[in-house]
Amino acid sequence: MSKDDDIRQYRIDNLKQAQAARKEDSLKRVNQALNNLKKRRDKINFHSVAREANLSVSYLYKYTEIKQRIAEIRNEQSLMPHEDFKSQPSFSGVKVQARLKERMKSLEKDNKELRRKNEALAGQVYRVHQLQEQVERQQRTIEDLEMLLNECESRNPKLSSKVTTIAPKHTKESFDSSSKIDSELSSLNVRSNSTLSKLIDSNPEEVVLNAISSLKEALSNQTVRNKTGFLVKAIENNWIPNENYKEKVELDVFNEWFLLANSQRLVSASTKLDGVLHVLNSDGEWIPFEEMIAQYPLDALKSMT
Repeated sequence: MSKDDDIRQYRIDNLKQAQAARKEDSLKRVNQALNNLKKRRDKINFHSVAREANLSVSYLYKYTEIKQRIAEIRNEQSLMPHEDFKSQPSFSGVKVQARLKERMKSLEKDNKELRRKNEALAGQVYRVHQLQEQVERQQRTIEDLEMLLNECESRNPKLSSKVTTIAPKHTKESFDSSSKIDSELSSLNVRSNSTLSKLIDSNPEEVVLNAISSLKEALSNQTVRNKTGFLVKAIENNWIPNENYKEKVELDVFNEWFLLANSQRLVSASTKLDGVLHVLNSDGEWIPFEEMIAQYPLDALKSMT
């Protein structure tokens, strides 16, 4: 098995372990929820258990043993005398319950946002590790080439005066930035001049890329006679593309990501829930697309294919 296969298997094993750990944690939360509801003598059904355990109702139906246990307890409660349950709350109690429910909703929303940020950070950490591995591989390649170069020089001293030493001239960030901008300009067949070059060098990368996106949008709607002149004005005035164009670019990103994630059996379907794009993961849960792409970045999926 090759090194790349080992790395891929290692990542797949990590994903499986994470899924198993999440399943075990969910089962513990369900059992704890059932115990809490019994102690409080609350009515037990799928909705009350899901709310207490902070899980979806569809998740409870996934596991036969959980579904049967909830159904049994629910049937036992239905046979108990009516007075065994809690009496109806008073008017003041209803107010207190309403405030508590609002507070719970607020906390659940905050908790969901914190989990989303945590998963996004986890995705970024994964990406950093990937980049670090790539840098180390390139560094080893440079060292190997320098070793071969030294051997050649020792065999033929005349070559030493004709060979240029391998040394980086730019930082990684500046190289990646200029490389991305140059690639965009090349794909659009934009002819650079002294004015455009100075503007690109003196402005942040985000301003330049927004200007390039504005040029792309203009090219998709009309004919631009002078691309260089258009780009100069776009950079000078900090132009940004319209929202509709951004949405099209984001849709293209989603389509590319979904095909790769589906091939890795991470997702199987997509839909919009309350106006937010969701995908169906391997556990049968609908997860917001932003959370999934943060957990499984596009570049990471490409490296796994």
